[in-house]
Amino acid sequence: MERKALAALCLLALVALAGCSATGSLSMETADDAEIAEAASRPAVVDSPAPDDRRVVREAIENGSGTATATDPPVQRGLPLAYEDSYYEIDWNVTGTEPGTAFAVGVDLNGTAPADETVSFNELSERDRRLLGNLLTAMSEREPRLRPGPEIAIPEEYTMAETNESELLSGEYSAVRYNGTVYPFVLEERREETLTRYRYTVDRVAESTSAYAQQLRDEHLFRLSGLSEAERSVVNEAIDGVYYAEDTDDESFRSLMDQFSAESAIEADSYDGTWLVRYDGEVYTADLSYGGFNQSERPVAGQSDSAHD
Repeated sequence: MERKALAALCLLALVALAGCSATGSLSMETADDAEIAEAASRPAVVDSPAPDDRRVVREAIENGSGTATATDPPVQRGLPLAYEDSYYEIDWNVTGTEPGTAFAVGVDLNGTAPADETVSFNELSERDRRLLGNLLTAMSEREPRLRPGPEIAIPEEYTMAETNESELLSGEYSAVRYNGTVYPFVLEERREETLTRYRYTVDRVAESTSAYAQQLRDEHLFRLSGLSEAERSVVNEAIDGVYYAEDTDDESFRSLMDQFSAESAIEADSYDGTWLVRYDGEVYTADLSYGGFNQSERPVAGQSDSAHD
């Protein structure tokens, strides 16, 4: 649950800034087709370098399948991935193993290096360029920091063929020149590793944002109705904001949590989840966090048979 992990971190930050310790929370945002689809998908392509590079997924979408070699699957199963307005479920199977190299490369924003230890970015192997390209682009647009030493370390895994072609791993260089700027780098935690070969396949689940949003409404949308005044107060505070349950004695929050637990979530685990809700004629995505309640009291991704709107 990559998106939810980020949301959880943001929620923790909000709680810390507010100076409170919430047992649970509810946040609701009005949602059109695009916002509904976004709440139930992940981007198929990201701009950051490995290990978050989803190049293998784009390869699978464009060519029918894609391959990756790593110690763990580079992209986990989960919410469908969005790519050029279509949505795809992903799957993978293991096709074998091979030896490789695991390491971390640390890059310095404001260091120096001898000229004979500096390699041009264009002289790097294709794998080296893919690893450093997006990072160096982003770093070159930032103001240099005064702190000495590497600013960021990137973990990576190379096959033996990639290791043998790599200028980064050759031991001959300690810096790379990119767009006229020299960036020293250091290699850390280098070790031999057994890598697994993964073959990724995709299945298109919707050919447009509107089609995917309609699928989600058909499968997950439920109505919040028959609420008490206290429950409506919780919901109204949650709309375009956040309602915080300070303890497990909050019966209004608990009652709403029970209603969510009876319905099919877009995504949910033991700590939080996302639901699609109709309330007073509007459709909302609702993020419910319930980490402070007992395990038996927490909603899960239910398979409700109730009528949906």
